[in-house]
Amino acid sequence: IPVDTRKGEQHLPAFTALNPNAKVPVIVDGAITVFDSNAILLYLAEKSGQFLSPPPERGPMLSWLMFIASGIGPFTGQCVHFKHYAPEQIAYAVNRYDFEAWRHWKILDAHLANKPWMAGDSYTLLDMALWGWCRAVPFALGELAWEQLPNVKRVFDAVNARPAAQRAA
Repeated sequence: IPVDTRKGEQHLPAFTALNPNAKVPVIVDGAITVFDSNAILLYLAEKSGQFLSPPPERGPMLSWLMFIASGIGPFTGQCVHFKHYAPEQIAYAVNRYDFEAWRHWKILDAHLANKPWMAGDSYTLLDMALWGWCRAVPFALGELAWEQLPNVKRVFDAVNARPAAQRAA
């Protein structure tokens, strides 16, 4: 069910009953409600048995998933907010979140330098989680950001080429 966040529909009681944090996305799967993009990806991957790293690599997969959730997401989001939407430009906030967003993205770029996908040789939910944030890179870090993040850009383009990503975009 579409939720128009520009109209504030995520704050209506019907939606906050699904996600008390009033954020999209949310899925309802029978009697189970799951919110947060990465939680949804993990839930669906476990349910379907697809897009997961096998047990020996599961720990690193979870580490990178949390890195995206707790690093890429918040720092990129705050970078966008303070650069483009804050009612006043606060140099300290702009500089801090720009620095941290770049730092996190460069860690990912270095991680991808010698592997085709986030988890190595296989496309997994990590690449899906990364893809969701990659779309914000030019807006957050500037139009030339891809020049400094060639490995992230390569994965972004590879995910973009997948039919499911094309349907979602």
